[in-house]
Amino acid sequence: MDKRIFIVSVLVFAIACKEKKISTIEANTPLNLRIAAKIKEANAAKDDNQKAALFGEASELLIEKGDYRQAMLVARDGERANPTQKQCLISIAEAQLVEGRISEAAQTVRDVLQRNPSYGRALFVQGNVAGSGGDYAGAMRAYNEANKKDFHEARLYLNWGNVALRAKKNREALAAFQSAIKAYPDLADGYLGAGIAAQKENKKADARKNYVKFLELAPQASQAARVRSWLKALG
Repeated sequence: MDKRIFIVSVLVFAIACKEKKISTIEANTPLNLRIAAKIKEANAAKDDNQKAALFGEASELLIEKGDYRQAMLVARDGERANPTQKQCLISIAEAQLVEGRISEAAQTVRDVLQRNPSYGRALFVQGNVAGSGGDYAGAMRAYNEANKKDFHEARLYLNWGNVALRAKKNREALAAFQSAIKAYPDLADGYLGAGIAAQKENKKADARKNYVKFLELAPQASQAARVRSWLKALG
């Protein structure tokens, strides 16, 4: 059964929730409009630090959208205004990692953390860099530090759980997926991961419960047929 269990790649982010809180009005604004507004404001800004910060915010929103190429371009605009702007640099690192430029991403993250050692998003990306290179222990340490620094995006918990599964740390994986479910109760992938981890821990009742919830939330997901077969096998 284990060999057939689906594990989401550490580099595939189904959800990229914002690290910082945003206003209700802004939260209800369509993502593309928010991005366009940030870029327009950045282009009009006279102060370089403000310009870079606005480009940094826009680049994070583009990461959330999944448009890494555009996120890189916008972040580079911010970097030109302020070469040390942390949001821009970490957006660049995330884009580099998605492009497979792991060593470049690692160096970018190191540069940011040298100046901003408590920046949770940078610690999260450091974990992704480590995990992409097979350093699962290093990845889990970085995710733990990111969590301590109040970085609580859903993808942190999902990646943490997936890496822990790869490292055969099933209890840690289960705890990470449970954190995802607690923070994001409608996150289908959290239940999928929790079901896999629970099954590996031989907690069949918990696995069944989580698989059922996953199918309730995502009945048309690409993994749904596989999960239904696991439920059948559980009896």
